[in-house]
Amino acid sequence: MADDVFGIVGTTQGAFKVERVVAEGGFGVVYRAYHEAFRAPVALKCLKVPGTLPEQLRAQFLDKFREEAELLFRLSAAIPAVVRPLHHDVISTAGGVFVPFIALEWLEGSTLASHIAARAAERRPPLSPIEVIRLLTPVARALEAAHRFPGPSGPTCVVHRDLKPANIFLAQTHGAEVVKILDFGIARARDAATVMAGQTATTSGGLSTAFTPAYGAPEQWAPKRFGKTGPWTDVWGLAVTAVEALAGREIIAGDHVAMMGTVLDEKRRPTPRSEGVLVPDALEGAFRRALAVDPRDRFRDLGAFWDEVEQALGLPQSAPPIALPGRGPAPPGARRPSASPAAPRSTRALDLPGAGLTLPASFADEATRELDLPERGGRLPAHSLPTEPVVPLALDWSPPAPPPFARPSYAPSRMPPPMMVRAPARPSLSAADLMAMFALPVRLAGAAVVITLLDLGAASLLFDGERIGVGPLRLLHLAVGLVVLGIGIAVFRLFASDR
Repeated sequence: MADDVFGIVGTTQGAFKVERVVAEGGFGVVYRAYHEAFRAPVALKCLKVPGTLPEQLRAQFLDKFREEAELLFRLSAAIPAVVRPLHHDVISTAGGVFVPFIALEWLEGSTLASHIAARAAERRPPLSPIEVIRLLTPVARALEAAHRFPGPSGPTCVVHRDLKPANIFLAQTHGAEVVKILDFGIARARDAATVMAGQTATTSGGLSTAFTPAYGAPEQWAPKRFGKTGPWTDVWGLAVTAVEALAGREIIAGDHVAMMGTVLDEKRRPTPRSEGVLVPDALEGAFRRALAVDPRDRFRDLGAFWDEVEQALGLPQSAPPIALPGRGPAPPGARRPSASPAAPRSTRALDLPGAGLTLPASFADEATRELDLPERGGRLPAHSLPTEPVVPLALDWSPPAPPPFARPSYAPSRMPPPMMVRAPARPSLSAADLMAMFALPVRLAGAAVVITLLDLGAASLLFDGERIGVGPLRLLHLAVGLVVLGIGIAVFRLFASDR
């Protein structure tokens, strides 16, 4: 059970009667509260502002916090898959602690992370590619709209920067399944507080991170090398989230140094096939590009990434929830993420890796099946994910995302990234194995040394310098042959053990 760090359980803060703590994270505490005016439960996200934040900077932080809340409100009003705030204010505790908060509508359900863990605990197979893509389509199209969100002075790019399964909420409301993105704008408010206080989140190992390490993009790990964050950062986050749902487990794990090595290793990309998931060539190619180390090699536009993913699986092209500047009308057969009619069954086969191996049309037919989510007692109809504006409760608080950097993008790094690979390493040979491997070569070399010494001694003492031999062959030739044979045996055994 999370602690009531602010000591407000049982108190009334404005219109909110605080009932209990739901969750606690590095940047905030989530409470369940009762809205006395609306007579309904709500979720209060109370932010942990650094205690070193000077009094004169609190007003600046509140201005930034209010801007983020207003932006979240505009996003949620236009994009149904984004959570909608109900209220924002500041609580002054009895101890004088400065506590900004956002009130969200209470919603029953679970995160995608919980859903993946539940399937694994029940030993059920992970979701299929069709199911995963259909489930995440409202998220992808919502992010596409947020990256080019229309504003009074032109399009505005709003980047999430902390996409992960714990920030995707699967909720059930009025008997329908809805998918929501949590914590939009929280990362930027978090940055404002830490930057003003001159602080960064630091791990126990001394490595500073301002994002969730298992989902951080290369430009978040190494901003001096790869430049600032942007829409390409959300492309990475959504791709990692999708691969985790396909694999049914966390795909970038270990301590922070190991995770950084995996993310920055160009030779090993966390694509579906590298995680043991059988997918078509086109889908693997789309994820390989979305998970490129250099942001310049990645999809710059999340909509383009998702268009390619849907095309690879033979799905009708979906459309963003709002009209976007610079994007033409959807082609015939395109659908919105919340459209309910089922798509016609595909009749073509999908190419898979391997000679002559194809995936039958029944794989694409999964697009017309319902998605069974029994742990929540509901089913998702084919190509239908309603996105009514309801606000779920975020149960996960991750470390903050980094602030924008003024340095030019993709500046060369003076220090190369550590080349650490998460793939299991080959077991090293023991001392006993090495002794057994080189015992014969060492004996042959020793025999060659003894023969050479005997040859030299006999030549100098008995034969007036004449070397022992038969015809053109000399005893020295035998010694050399034994050495060469020993080297050959050692090299052969070394290569054989490497296999």
